[in-house]
Amino acid sequence: MGQQINLPGGPQGPGKPHTALQLARAIGTPPARPLTDSPVPTSDEERRLTACEAALENLRIAFFAAGKALQVIRDGKLYRKGFTTFEAYTLERWDITPQYAGKLIRSWRVAEVAFEKAAKESNGLETAVSKRLGFTHAWVLVPLVEEHGVEAAAALYLTLLKKDGKLTSALVAAAAAAMPVDLVGHPRKLESWVEQFVLNYAPPVKATELDPAKTVRALQKASTAFAPAAVRAALEHDPSGTREAARSLILSLSESAGLTVLIEDDAPAVVPGARGGDDVEANTGLEATA
Repeated sequence: MGQQINLPGGPQGPGKPHTALQLARAIGTPPARPLTDSPVPTSDEERRLTACEAALENLRIAFFAAGKALQVIRDGKLYRKGFTTFEAYTLERWDITPQYAGKLIRSWRVAEVAFEKAAKESNGLETAVSKRLGFTHAWVLVPLVEEHGVEAAAALYLTLLKKDGKLTSALVAAAAAAMPVDLVGHPRKLESWVEQFVLNYAPPVKATELDPAKTVRALQKASTAFAPAAVRAALEHDPSGTREAARSLILSLSESAGLTVLIEDDAPAVVPGARGGDDVEANTGLEATA
């Protein structure tokens, strides 16, 4: 993992200062302004950064330590002295709902295995895992864990992280859902598949970005931008790129409009007129018939 700091007080536990308090004290008082204008941090600033990042890393990895602890308490019925059920224990003792406790328990194992695997490599992967692997990443891997095992899910996550250092939970979830079963236990095949998956991945469109009025205006602009003369000029500039873009656009629009389109290469594109309008021919090298 990243840098660590030494905490006074020995082992933490009931009746002793919490680790979080020790981390907060090590950080010190927030400065009213930067301590110096120098582009190179001073030794005191480096110390403060180390303390701050230790606190942040503690927050990131705490979820799987908590999940593991909850499972030990649940499975061993260690709560039985003061509580009749595990659900009552988590809610009354820690203000954790049974649903969230269940998520922590189901997600901790893949995080621990990912950290253990990353620690065995010498390419900076352990630091990358400590910076990116949080609860949301681990949680979206749970379906893969429960279907193909924790080793397969951890291997996928680490391979994704090697290919995309800015890994998002949406990308992790998409890869976990799409990963073919025959990649399990085959790291080279997995690496090749992940490389293509990351290359072709398109982030999902947020609901806030769906504006019908903007879509209408964009389509109106597109009808002018994609006039036959403009398409022919684009073909002369980049034949293969234009054909591929035209293919994608035709398929996207036809699917959205509920049309079935058959595309044949090496022929002028015939785009059927809407509601009985005239067909438009554009020399894209594709023929589209509805």
